[in-house]
Amino acid sequence: MDSLKGKTEAEVNKQTTHKKLFMVEDTLSASDYMMSIERVNDNLNSIRDSSILSFKVVGMSRRIGEISDDITVIRKNIRGRNTVVNIKNLYLYQNLVSNLDNENTRIQGYINTLYRRVYHAKLGLKTVLSDSIFSRMYADNTLRNTFDKRLGRLERKWVRADSTTRSNIDSLNTLKVKIADNSMSLSSMLNIMDNRLDRAGRQLFGSEVGYLWQLGDKEKPENDKSQKTLSILGNERNAIGYYFSQTSGERTIVFILGILLFIWLFLKRNLVKTISEQKESYSYLNLQYLNYHPVLSIMILLLCLMPFFDAYAPTSYIAIEYLLLLLASSVVFFKKMDFTFWLDWMALVILFIVDVLTYLSMEPTFVARTWLLAIYAGSIIFSYRFYRKLNDLMPYYKWIKKAVIIGMVLLCLGILSNVFGRFSLSGFFGIAAIFAVTQATILPIFIDVVIELILLQLHSSRLKKGINKPFDSSIVIKKIKRPLFIVAVLLWVIMLTSNLNIYHSISSGLVDFFTAPRTFGSISYKLISVLWFFLIIWVAHILQRLVGFLFGETGIETDDTSSASKEKHSRLLITKLLVLVGGYLLAVAASGLPIDKLTIILGALGVGIGMGLQNVVNNFVSGIILIFDGSLHIGDQIEVSGQAGKVKEIGLRASTLNTADGAEVIIPNGTILSQNITNWTFTNDEKRIVVRFALSGSELDANVINELINNTIVNIPDVISKRNPVILFTKVTRENCWLTVRFWSTISNADNVKSEAMLRLNTAFAAINIGFN
Repeated sequence: MDSLKGKTEAEVNKQTTHKKLFMVEDTLSASDYMMSIERVNDNLNSIRDSSILSFKVVGMSRRIGEISDDITVIRKNIRGRNTVVNIKNLYLYQNLVSNLDNENTRIQGYINTLYRRVYHAKLGLKTVLSDSIFSRMYADNTLRNTFDKRLGRLERKWVRADSTTRSNIDSLNTLKVKIADNSMSLSSMLNIMDNRLDRAGRQLFGSEVGYLWQLGDKEKPENDKSQKTLSILGNERNAIGYYFSQTSGERTIVFILGILLFIWLFLKRNLVKTISEQKESYSYLNLQYLNYHPVLSIMILLLCLMPFFDAYAPTSYIAIEYLLLLLASSVVFFKKMDFTFWLDWMALVILFIVDVLTYLSMEPTFVARTWLLAIYAGSIIFSYRFYRKLNDLMPYYKWIKKAVIIGMVLLCLGILSNVFGRFSLSGFFGIAAIFAVTQATILPIFIDVVIELILLQLHSSRLKKGINKPFDSSIVIKKIKRPLFIVAVLLWVIMLTSNLNIYHSISSGLVDFFTAPRTFGSISYKLISVLWFFLIIWVAHILQRLVGFLFGETGIETDDTSSASKEKHSRLLITKLLVLVGGYLLAVAASGLPIDKLTIILGALGVGIGMGLQNVVNNFVSGIILIFDGSLHIGDQIEVSGQAGKVKEIGLRASTLNTADGAEVIIPNGTILSQNITNWTFTNDEKRIVVRFALSGSELDANVINELINNTIVNIPDVISKRNPVILFTKVTRENCWLTVRFWSTISNADNVKSEAMLRLNTAFAAINIGFN
């Protein structure tokens, strides 16, 4: 007690706590040591799991080696210098090298992440045994002997983990060195490509050779020219081989699409044969290609799509691919076009072949340049003849005329470039011109074949549902022709810019323009996302308009709606609603709009609804109620809001009535739902007809009158005979009587039946000398 005198209460408590800690340390139990061993074991397991490399690393290691091999192949292919500038191959190799560089960078990032994880695991091995209780146990011989087996297993596990981490770090370091080598090589090659493209651009617009009227230096010996030709062809062959090996993914997509289309055609072969044999019965489908050349039509469709995949392909590869397209199209044109028109077309095909061979194999000698001038002059002549034969009977002739004019302008530029010594530039203009003319003539086939595929599929789906009724194909064509025309123009522009070797610059500029982040207030967006938003909504509206044909709609207003189709109409409207809602949701997802920003927009929309959009929302909700309620169907004869007519369309905002006068009345759905509706065809299409007239005569026998009226009414067409006419005598005198006759007919024939009844009754009473008024 004396020792504690003079000390504060805090100091006393501190000394007491220290004594307790020493007592706890001296009194550790076996369970405490077991828990320490478990903690070390768990840490070793975690370190082992972190240091293990997956099989993905093996694939990446193989891919790193393949990138090294690709670098060697590209370096070999771009060696040598040619007199003719081949910018397309330079862009090809630059694009491939850029893709390899991006892939190498992705692999490098993944390997660095793995390296950091494994290295962290290695550092963890040094501290895993530093647990205070475990260290005390390991230092005490008695305790170590007690837990000898467990400690032995931990030692072996630690040794294995240490060996694994060391080995994996060495492997990852080796991969990092290879990746760094590839990165340096790719960076160097990209610089070489940029320099060569800069020189090629200056060479194109500079004077490669002398003017055509200048003799210049003597031409090289024939064997030297042949060696140059072999070198050019060898470079093209190497470029094709490497391009084909690097674009197997694109080839796979086209191959799978082709297989699916040919399988579809095989399944529809009987239907195609039937349509081909009964052209008049199926004239509303307006098939022009699938019923005559189904296989060639599918081939033309696939080959027309290739510019989407081959914008960077070598000229020789595109030429081979395009030659197949020209030959297939020539067979189709042979039976479809006038013979003189076909001859001009074949002349253009032959000039295309000659022009490509000349461009790929010839050096800029005087003879070669003169020969190229002759080809361009012939191309202009036959292009003009082709232009003169175009008329409004040929589909898309206005577009083809513009393409032919552009082609002739390019040919003139090619002639001028050749005369003034720009041989390579002349070749670009010539190739682009002949492609522009021929492709613009073929792409209408592509548009029509896609339309025919859709029409044929619609007809097949309708047949499966038991609907063999003609439909208005012009509605389908009108809806899908514009987007297909846009796709065709895009294909034509891609091919034109690719042949002019400006596709890379234009596409890069457009990609940067559409993918650059932009801000509007606090919202960040990209134009490509906005474009996707409106594009998806546009497609959704097209699909919801066309889906009705799958449910039996014909698009012909004069057709009556059967009860069966009315029963399907609710499902059709629900399907349309789902297509629209799904399209809008997909559009929002594609736009990349953040959820927090979406809630702001929804909040603003709620304020707008509260302030001035109540009617819009009311009509929209009313449209959904009408769809699911089923009180109205398309084809129903109704009276609402002072208007009477047949329901033509039930939309999400408003519904449309066709009146007897031929007018189309658009009534908001909210108005329809808030008023009494007279639906003449809700459960049946029967309508009571009332005829009032007066009879005069000296002898008016009620029995004779009743019998005559009954016999006359029953024999009138479209009168419902199961319901007997009701004859009422409203006023009777000695020589006159006034009658009201009620009978039943269908709503669509009520007026005609009433008129026919009046005529027949007049004739019948006149035959027995009774006056009819």
